[in-house]
Amino acid sequence: MAGYGDKPFGLRDVKLTNLAGTSQVDLPVGRILSFKERVKSGELSGDDQIAAVVAISEAVEWSLEAGGISLEAYALMTGRSVSTASSSPTETTTLTGDSQEAFPYFKIYGKSVDEDAASDIHCKIYKAKIMEALEGEFADGEFVVSKCSGIGIDDGSNGVFDFVQNETAAALPGS
Repeated sequence: MAGYGDKPFGLRDVKLTNLAGTSQVDLPVGRILSFKERVKSGELSGDDQIAAVVAISEAVEWSLEAGGISLEAYALMTGRSVSTASSSPTETTTLTGDSQEAFPYFKIYGKSVDEDAASDIHCKIYKAKIMEALEGEFADGEFVVSKCSGIGIDDGSNGVFDFVQNETAAALPGS
């Protein structure tokens, strides 16, 4: 997936956007955005030979890992609400979750740049949904790292995902 003679290096930016494009959250300490195309395949055989094979792309499996996924980011991914009480320095932000909630679809945008940050590659997953809930831990002497994963499906107009190589590095789409 290298573009224009340079090699992509690292994860530079991850943004989550609701499907309507009206709300966006940045993951400022995104560590990993992984993706794997899910392929459905089959074969027809008879007379001791394979007569035909078929393989089609049906979805993309994704996972995110970040240095403490914010409450706002998790709220966007789960359709939950975040409330803030008081103001600094005693501000309290709370994510409220109820059982039996249906998680919404959202978009994931990721970016990797070349070693000189001159060109980049974008990954766009157009209709993502969490399938494995947020996971993390508080551990002595360690930063909090959170992760979640899910599936991306065809959104009906853009497909399942796009990979875009830019000769000149470009910003990820905004809300």
